[in-house]
Amino acid sequence: MNVVARTEHAEAREIVASAHCIQRFRQRMPIREPGGDVVAAALVGVLEGADVSGWPPAWAVSDRPAELWAATSELAFPLTRTDRPGRWLAVTCLPRRA
Repeated sequence: MNVVARTEHAEAREIVASAHCIQRFRQRMPIREPGGDVVAAALVGVLEGADVSGWPPAWAVSDRPAELWAATSELAFPLTRTDRPGRWLAVTCLPRRA
């Protein structure tokens, strides 16, 4: 499944979700409809509406540092660079409540 979100952020014009990120998002969001297309559309919507910053939300705990974060009030996505300028990889999906 290919999930690519487009943002207005100067450095991160595109955010691509890793397979692990998609799996975690699916586990953490109450998407009741079957099928990957529904999950992909929901994830794109969340990533495109997220605030992209160099700082993680105070509640986000990760075992790896990230240069950028895409965050909403309930979810955080640590981002890593790809070899394509302007394209970043969301490596996982962290919930505000564990």
